[in-house]
Amino acid sequence: MNGTDPKTVYRYDTGGSGFKKAAFFLLILAGLMAVFAIYWLTPFLGA
Repeated sequence: MNGTDPKTVYRYDTGGSGFKKAAFFLLILAGLMAVFAIYWLTPFLGA
């Protein structure tokens, strides 16, 4: 039993639900970082 067995991969990833949750979480983090960047850069751009 090596780690590259397809059965092992399918057992731990059921329908890609974990990937969808991780992608959604990362998109939310990216949005929050963009909002924070705009809030942080506004005083410098307005000066």
